Amino acid sequence: VAAANVASVELIPLVNAVDVPSCIPHASIKLTKVDAHFSCWMESCFTCGSSGAADTMLFCVDCGEAYHSFCANAPVWSMGEEAISGWRCPNCKICEITGDCPEDETLLLYCEMCDRAFQFGLLDPPLEKVPEGLWICGQCVDCKECTAEMKEKEKQSLTYWSRDPLLCYRCGGCKG
Repeated sequence: VAAANVASVELIPLVNAVDVPSCIPHASIKLTKVDAHFSCWMESCFTCGSSGAADTMLFCVDCGEAYHSFCANAPVWSMGEEAISGWRCPNCKICEITGDCPEDETLLLYCEMCDRAFQFGLLDPPLEKVPEGLWICGQCVDCKECTAEMKEKEKQSLTYWSRDPLLCYRCGGCKG
């Protein structure tokens, strides 16, 4: 009989995980039971706690938290559908080239058009420090100078960047 060969296993006690504190200031809201019941079905901004302006909400692709685009300082007016659906909140930002979050987050540059983050030491042309003015990642550049053959031959790399959304760096988008 199989029941005669049953072994006993002793488990170690469980340890409570410590949550890492958020790097984003956020609001704590106390609601009555009735208000909590009705608001539990609404998305609320992680930063301000409001459920208003729902048409401006962005949802983090990694953690699922909701943010107003204006609370997260995200350039939603220039973000395409792909950038909006792949948007990461400030807590979940990673370098799009390496897929890692550097220990020193001041090494990350944020695209002015899609809000993706990139380590400036890995870019082409290389940067030694954060540039002044407009900075656009290669994914958001739609060069009007390159021919179709050039675009097909040299696909846009994650390391490319420009100062002009209509010129790639090879066609003069990094000048000025």
